[in-house]
Parts: sequence; structure tokens; C-alpha cells
Amino acid sequence: MTELTKPGRDEIALSAPAAGDLCHSLEHLRAGRAAQVRVTFGELGTLFADDLWPECWHHSYPMCGPCWQATRQAAGRRRPALVVRGTAGPWAHSRNGHRP
Repeated sequence: MTELTKPGRDEIALSAPAAGDLCHSLEHLRAGRAAQVRVTFGELGTLFADDLWPECWHHSYPMCGPCWQATRQAAGRRRPALVVRGTAGPWAHSRNGHRP
């Protein structure tokens, strides 16, 4: 697993998942779907004003490719200044193997 970097305001940091990590989605967890990326959330917005997923701030979640893409798209719509760090690794590829 790569070193987790602490994301800042309006940032999400990506890193490689640990060996054997399963996707955090309950459906995918039950199905045994392997995680392809570890997603660590920074503070997305201002608490109680324009916050997005404050319960996820400063936490990391293993995700499969489709879950990461859905998360990235939803966060990008709500946080236009969103910065995603760690996109150089293979974990940043979309589900079909191409960069988003």
C-alpha cells in the first residue's frame, strides 16, 4: 500500500488499496469485489454551510473503479474547485482502463 497523503480543503487523495481490500459499498463488499483505489477525503466545503459528506472527512475508503468514478462525478458537481491528488497511479484509471 502506498503512503496515504492527508488531503486539504476541497481535495481528495488517491492511493493504492491494501492487498485484499474489498470495495466499501455494501453490495460490492458482500459480492467480494476487490478495491482498485483507496480514497481519502479532505474537508469538502464548510461544515453546516456548503459541506459535502462531512462524515467522510479525514477518512479513507477502499473503492472499486465504478464506485470511485461515481464518487468523483458527484463530488465534482457539488465542489467545482475539487482537486484530486494521486491520479498518476494505476488506481486512477476508470473501469474500462482509460483515464477519465
